[in-house]
Amino acid sequence: MKLAPLSFAIALAVASLGIPGLALAQPATDAPTATADATRTAPSERPRHHRRHAFHRGHDLHHGIARMDADGDGRVSRAEFDAARTGREAARQARGGKEPGARREAATFDAIDANGDGHLVRSEVLAHREQRLREMRERREQRMADAFAAADLNGDGRLSRVEVDEKMPRLSARFAWMDDDRDGFLDLAELRAGRPR
Repeated sequence: MKLAPLSFAIALAVASLGIPGLALAQPATDAPTATADATRTAPSERPRHHRRHAFHRGHDLHHGIARMDADGDGRVSRAEFDAARTGREAARQARGGKEPGARREAATFDAIDANGDGHLVRSEVLAHREQRLREMRERREQRMADAFAAADLNGDGRLSRVEVDEKMPRLSARFAWMDDDRDGFLDLAELRAGRPR
């Protein structure tokens, strides 16, 4: 049986969308179904690169805490927070996962609960996330300043190609590209501007 060209094009488009595309094509409903909740992938079960990008968008913290709201009152109590954390740890153990290390320190309830009322609300979660991002930026800047100082062998406040080749060999290939003023040296501002994002 031959398909008409239009039918074939539609069938091809639907096939290229795959399962996620079909889900998007379904009409929206006002209330989520139990099936949709059951098939949602927890942040800790997503591939590593998805978890990393999700953290930077704030989804793991913001949406993860929103899912902890078992009674649907728009805030998370300490009991809801602890129950969700216990569930995540049990799931991690069942998968044979490792405990979160010092580098990826889990947020504590008290650290997020800025007003100390025993409940977490959206504004507290977002403020905590911004604070964590600020701290991460400050640590990254300090590491870069320390690395720059260690590479600046003669202490003149700039790095020659020899110093970069010796102390920062990963930057050697990009030296000329990072040297914006073409003076044959990299200062800290040029190093910061040229770092990979």
